[in-house]
Amino acid sequence: MENFVYPPIYSMPPFFTLQPVADTRKKQLQLWFDLVLAYCRFHRIGVLDLQETLSKTNLFQNPSIDRRLSLECTREVLDYIVAQGNGEWLDKGRNRVLILWRKPEEWATRIYSWAHERGLTDTVCTVYEIREGDDVKKEDFYMLDETTFHKALGVLQTQGKIAVFEASGDLAVKFFPS
Repeated sequence: MENFVYPPIYSMPPFFTLQPVADTRKKQLQLWFDLVLAYCRFHRIGVLDLQETLSKTNLFQNPSIDRRLSLECTREVLDYIVAQGNGEWLDKGRNRVLILWRKPEEWATRIYSWAHERGLTDTVCTVYEIREGDDVKKEDFYMLDETTFHKALGVLQTQGKIAVFEASGDLAVKFFPS
């Protein structure tokens, strides 16, 4: 299994203290944004639980230089991600955040393209087949977290490209021709 490769900035102690100068802070938040999204994409993480992430991963801490981002600073980084449209707080206490390393619109395009390329328009598929089935094991939306997956389906539904309904107790999707 490959290991995630942190960017060079991750080895610099000042990276773990939010900088007071506005321009520097903005650049630093963008670097954290890039790091968090890359880390979540690499590990296929859809939801970050702050307590678990801070205690069980090195995402916000670098033991080799004995530095860690404080909880307050971590929330500021995640607030920045949310403000950019790549995250959503899942609770009022800001302890769990949905990380959208690709926005639902991008996932929607990928899912619809997959269905269209395979001639699945005017066909009904279960959500399980699209998200977890053998035919999608090589797709980047394979085992995508459910919240993000359903947001992508919502985009497709709004665009009139699919209908979602219940069939035999399972959620099903009918893809319409473009």
